[in-house]
Amino acid sequence: MVAVCVTVSNAATVLEHLSPAPRFRGYTRTLHRAGYVSPGDLFRPVDGENPRTVVLVRRQGDRISLTDQYGATFGYASTEIIATAVPDAFALGVPPSSRGHPVTSTANTIQRQR
Repeated sequence: MVAVCVTVSNAATVLEHLSPAPRFRGYTRTLHRAGYVSPGDLFRPVDGENPRTVVLVRRQGDRISLTDQYGATFGYASTEIIATAVPDAFALGVPPSSRGHPVTSTANTIQRQR
């Protein structure tokens, strides 16, 4: 078996990008085959809630069980399309940059030291 993780490039569908409050990391809402999900990936088992982190994956035949950080387990067919999320690539607390120039925010302006 090959380990796969959810990315924008292997998504069945890319929905939209969300940017929550400035202190939180943004993410892109996506849909993936359940069999692509690995520990550490984000999935959205409950509509309208924030994504949850997968901490345990159990595969048995064509079924997969995903356990989140709260200990809740959700079962799917391994080929079923499920709601997932791909986090933004930049680190928390570090503002994103555009072509090497700092990005300013009206809420909190941060200048990088060069």
